[in-house]
Amino acid sequence: MNECTSSMLLIGIGSSGCSIAHKIASSFEGGIRHVLADTDARSGEGGEPFVLIGGDRLGGNGAGGDMVAARLAAEDSIGSLDTLLEGVRLAVIVTALGGGTGSGATLEAVKRLREHGIPSCVFATTPFAFEGEDRQRNARGVMTMIEESANACFFMQLDKLVGDADQQMGGAMRKAIETVSAGVTLFWNLVAKPGYIKLDTERIRHIIAGSGRGRFATITVEGEDRAQKAVEELCKAPLLLTASGPVRAMLCGVLAGDDLRLAEIGLIADELHRFFGEQASFSLATVNDEATFSGRLAVVLMLFESDARDADGDEESDETGKASDAARRRRKQKAILGTAPTGRGRFNNSESTIWNGEDLDVPTFVRRNINLDF
Repeated sequence: MNECTSSMLLIGIGSSGCSIAHKIASSFEGGIRHVLADTDARSGEGGEPFVLIGGDRLGGNGAGGDMVAARLAAEDSIGSLDTLLEGVRLAVIVTALGGGTGSGATLEAVKRLREHGIPSCVFATTPFAFEGEDRQRNARGVMTMIEESANACFFMQLDKLVGDADQQMGGAMRKAIETVSAGVTLFWNLVAKPGYIKLDTERIRHIIAGSGRGRFATITVEGEDRAQKAVEELCKAPLLLTASGPVRAMLCGVLAGDDLRLAEIGLIADELHRFFGEQASFSLATVNDEATFSGRLAVVLMLFESDARDADGDEESDETGKASDAARRRRKQKAILGTAPTGRGRFNNSESTIWNGEDLDVPTFVRRNINLDF
């Protein structure tokens, strides 16, 4: 196992998460430190490190799409992860929300990691629009709760991951899994194969600390003007253009062979910084890997939004440095209703009341991200 990745742990949760984690791990010769976790025992038949969630409760037969059953099962058995956490400095979770195990168990995994002082970075897909309001509601409800406990989270709508609505269903799902796997693999490469501008686990921990919800996309290009092509593709990437707040911080990784030029790095950094937010802090890392990227150039871009930190007390500021009206309203409404910072107020230490995937102890305006004008 590469020393650069030994302090990072990849966790795949649920059937889709396990498929994604498997593809990521198999992309690296010799594999990487990872574990699969599912309520369905079949996900562990490949011989990889595996945690069966809720074996006594569900019998290894899956959660049947019931996120409450999956969450209770995870509460029963999430302690099984503890033996795998020694020396872990950062956990990367891949999962799918809207169904049973991904929605129910991911939150418990994030909370367990937090108890151990291990930052978590969650990459999760959310349902296609046609999957119905119940699955959409399940995803929205758990997204809010994951955001409160994870250090950074990236929620990717399947419609935007796939793009082409004319694809067959099977092909569309394979493309979604492959796209997420490829993106997280590139992100992992930034640490596993550091270049002249190094990104290691400790630097990632510092960047994502308290970042909350963000946006994530990757692009791979080749040929003449490849740096400009990469910038143009990222600036119109659907996953990056869905925003709930201005960008506070950016992490950009450039992966290429020995032909990577300073001018290319400069162009990518300047243009992306200018397009997505010149006031945002900007971190850059490079990977020089001739065997993998000869003649090609890949860019990983993570955008962290200002709203993500507002829950921790940071003020959202305008150009003069004063707190924005929106930030003041949010703080005021949270203070009046007693919901900051966890959103559950006086119910924080009580068992959650889950109905149709939503925590009913959290006020409706918080669950629906509605700003109240006082």
